[in-house]
Amino acid sequence: MLLPAIVAFSAIAGAQAPAALQTPSASPAVASQPAWSHGGVPTAAALALVRVLRDAGSYGLNPADYTGPWDSPAGDQRPPDYDARLTAAAGRFLKDLHFGRVDPQAAGFDLPQTRPPLDLALLLNRLATGEDAAQVAASVEPRFIHYRLLKRALLHYRQLAAGQVTPTPQEARQAPYAQRVRQIELTLERWRWLPDFSHPPIIVNIPQFRLFAFHTLQDRRDDILQMDVIVGKAYPTTRTPVFMQDMKYVVFRPYWNVPYSITRKEMIPAIRKDPGYLAKERLEIVDGQGKVLPYSDTTLEQLARGALRLRQAPGPDNSLGLIKFMLPNRYNVYLHSTPAHSLFNRSVRAFSHGCIRVKDPVALAQYVLRDTPGNWTAATIRTALEKGPDNTIVRLKTPIPVAIMYATVLAQEDGQVLFFKDLYGHDAKLEQLLHLPALP
Repeated sequence: MLLPAIVAFSAIAGAQAPAALQTPSASPAVASQPAWSHGGVPTAAALALVRVLRDAGSYGLNPADYTGPWDSPAGDQRPPDYDARLTAAAGRFLKDLHFGRVDPQAAGFDLPQTRPPLDLALLLNRLATGEDAAQVAASVEPRFIHYRLLKRALLHYRQLAAGQVTPTPQEARQAPYAQRVRQIELTLERWRWLPDFSHPPIIVNIPQFRLFAFHTLQDRRDDILQMDVIVGKAYPTTRTPVFMQDMKYVVFRPYWNVPYSITRKEMIPAIRKDPGYLAKERLEIVDGQGKVLPYSDTTLEQLARGALRLRQAPGPDNSLGLIKFMLPNRYNVYLHSTPAHSLFNRSVRAFSHGCIRVKDPVALAQYVLRDTPGNWTAATIRTALEKGPDNTIVRLKTPIPVAIMYATVLAQEDGQVLFFKDLYGHDAKLEQLLHLPALP
């Protein structure tokens, strides 16, 4: 009976379902009859489900995670707990496909559990009553176009790895293909951690050094503003964190409030070597109320203790450039412009202390302020950047979700598949969490 099998799901699956996974309710259509077999013989629905479970690799999952007594010869008597075991395998497969196999927090990603909940009883009922199993599986997958493109790329790169197809010249440069398959599988896992956005988001992909600002909820290239970015250096203390937060306001011609870690490690040694460094870099010593204090041995000592702080005056040479885009978060990470434009000419752009520098701040400002009163055209934005007034805060009419993400592969709509270096080692960590075997 399906209902007892559902109740047994958690124990058989051997994994705790996420909080968003609803406790399944009894469904009269399936609770009153055997779910997957009659007289020990599997139903047509069971055989269709088993075919999908065997094909779990096409979803970037491991088929071995969903195996069971499915492969005995037709007509042989199934074990007495056949129905329960198949139900458990189906539930585990649907959960993994929807939420991912790993909690993003365990991977070091500060992402909320925002995937919509699963009604497992309803899904199992649809499977048991003969609905197309592949369509049921598709209904719980991420809805992003680029997720589907990446699944298609997975099949092709598996064929390349097996020598079943001839690589194009570009693909020939992407060998070894087993490594590319692994990157795709890991990136598909991370796609499953993203929510179904209710408002067009901004997504930054750290290993790609690229920002994507959506004009609609569809992730179509023609509906996305794209630009290069600079992210944090690969050192543990300067990496850009992976997290999600709403952008709520922008600041034109901002002060740069120098983080204490930078003040202590970089600024104070420079000031002690040359007190003129303060004026040269237009740095000000300020107290908690923002009052500017003169330089002296006493204020320098208070600065070293963290009792005072440094800030850099607004202007074109300010380290934040002429605008910052604020998404309040515990990391004190935000998006901003930069006076160091030449760094965008580099292919690997990991130069910051963790914040994200954007190449086209005017275009991004026009995008984020498009619904905010004030006639924010490219011309008015440039005027605000160049003429001020300084430290002008403009709050967005509608907060914009921002996802700072980490994907080492992107399948494009034109058929190209782009691979990126595992800049911070997050792929390697996810491999360990998934207990994946080392590649040759």
